[in-house]
Amino acid sequence: MGAMTRSDDALPDTDAHDDNPLPAGGDAASDAVADADTTTAATDAEVDGDAATAAAADEETDTRSLKTVPPALWVWFAALLLLVGGLAFIAGNSFGPGGGDVNLAGASAGKNFDGPVAGDDGTFDAGIVGPREGSAVATMEDIANIHRRDEADPFALGALDAPVVMTMFSDFECPFCARYAVDTQPNLIADYVDSGLLRIEWNDSAAGGPAAQAAQAGRAAAAQGKFWEFQKAVFDAAVAKGNGHPEFTVDELVDAARTAGVEDIDLFREQLEDGTWEKAVQESTAYAHSIGVQGTPQFVIGTTPVSGALPEQVFRDNIELELMKAKRAEQ
Repeated sequence: MGAMTRSDDALPDTDAHDDNPLPAGGDAASDAVADADTTTAATDAEVDGDAATAAAADEETDTRSLKTVPPALWVWFAALLLLVGGLAFIAGNSFGPGGGDVNLAGASAGKNFDGPVAGDDGTFDAGIVGPREGSAVATMEDIANIHRRDEADPFALGALDAPVVMTMFSDFECPFCARYAVDTQPNLIADYVDSGLLRIEWNDSAAGGPAAQAAQAGRAAAAQGKFWEFQKAVFDAAVAKGNGHPEFTVDELVDAARTAGVEDIDLFREQLEDGTWEKAVQESTAYAHSIGVQGTPQFVIGTTPVSGALPEQVFRDNIELELMKAKRAEQ
């Protein structure tokens, strides 16, 4: 999953008995995730019927140490995507607000939208870091542990009991993260999150400097229950600045907090300037690196890693595949 050599790839479904370990501080884990990264270029070419589209997508993501995946693996994954397309035809195309096919498998939606839950002092736990409490992500077989499903998590959006969780690793200074947040995320929220089918969980993966400062600002907003509003405000501002790294100043981050509706702006600025959340950002970034995340944006949809600001349909296809698994588990 590398950094600053853009190559958008979605990875194959890790239910295919991939026993290679993720990097618990070592190369073997990084290789396991990187191995999967090569799959989507082939899948995209088959789904779109256009190799040029896949080549263009290669310029949009950070990726390092890509390796060859056995042809049988990507052929199997492509077959699953074709199955989703077939189900869309059979089901008569159920369209959501975002315009795509939604929940073709008919999985049961989550209903618990009560979170995040504030503490006794009315603030939220903006220091949350890492995988599900009491668990670890040591191998690909542990990958489902990456989803926290914590009712107190202010970095989560959607029903606590949604059938699918998409965990993301992102950076407010990353232009490709901004592209995903502005172009794709709103439609996923409208079609899947708001209907209880998908929960999205954010993790900082900040390289330092302005990126680390912006991540701390995100946590200062999260402490007041306004993380997702802040995320939208920051990425909208990043797009307005044009291509490249926006290099937000403290004043610009404060402006984004105002736009997001953060109530106590003085506290927000104080926490940003005194490094209240510096350690949490460092720990989150170290956690991301420990499981092989070396670039942004990176996602794990259910048990399927997806790398880069890929076309929206790639996210939809993977969510639909995970909803199919959830439906089978209900039976």
